[in-house]
Amino acid sequence: MLHETVQEIQATLRGIEEQETPWVEANFVERVDALDGLSWRILERIENVQYVHGYHTELASLYHRGTQLWQRLEAVNAQLFCRLRERLAAAPSPGPLLRQLCETYVGRVTHEPTWQDLEADYLDIFVNGILHIDHLPEETQPLQPGMIGYHPTPARVIFALIEHAHLSAEAVFYDLGAGLGRVVLLVGLLTAAHVKGVEFEPAYCAYAQQRADRLHLSRATFLNVDARQADYADGTVFFLYTPFTGRMLQAVLAKLEAVAHTHPITLVTYGACSRDVAQQHWLQPTVQQAFAHDTLALFSSL
Repeated sequence: MLHETVQEIQATLRGIEEQETPWVEANFVERVDALDGLSWRILERIENVQYVHGYHTELASLYHRGTQLWQRLEAVNAQLFCRLRERLAAAPSPGPLLRQLCETYVGRVTHEPTWQDLEADYLDIFVNGILHIDHLPEETQPLQPGMIGYHPTPARVIFALIEHAHLSAEAVFYDLGAGLGRVVLLVGLLTAAHVKGVEFEPAYCAYAQQRADRLHLSRATFLNVDARQADYADGTVFFLYTPFTGRMLQAVLAKLEAVAHTHPITLVTYGACSRDVAQQHWLQPTVQQAFAHDTLALFSSL
């Protein structure tokens, strides 16, 4: 049985090694597929077999060979993303260029996402590479009651948000529960709006601000503060991907209602919080984009 497993892994590894398309820098999707094949069909399988059967010399050799191949493919991506980030940082208006790059390397960004898209989308991987989001920093403080842990907004949802929210140069956009900054960074690159992320975890906040600085996004700011304590007085558009629930959500909505008494605002929501926001008497729905997985909803203040 173990001998057959070794032969199967050898054949799989050889098949990936003999592929030519993943090594061409432009073939991003094929390279991601090859990396996935290495990770799940070879490296993880070897780890599982050795966990059950113990150390095996030939499997260890295959694991080393697979790891080296994975690193070489990742190096192609690293070179690609370094070059593309330099182009974006130098562009006077990076939005059109970023859209062009996404469609060139991944395909259309505006189609309605399916469950499969939201689970594992090439666009998410590409966007993370462009933004240099490559790991999750270690958290430094525990979440408070009502706060939801880190869960990144799917890139296609962000593109839909931008399409429906119509963010002008006068807009001030807030992402509440900004995490590693993907929403703020994409909105900052794709629109002329001033963009701000509110994030409770200091390590996440510093990580996101570092990415904004590398992209020369002077209009992007990350605020390390509890969302209940933030000052939203200048905000015109607010995004919530269910960053908190219960009393905390209601407390933040009360602060936003106070802002709405001074000037009109728009709330864009995704996930379970949309139901709670829809019940606010001071808001009315303007756009509701149904996705297979969930719903992106827009509300304007009365």
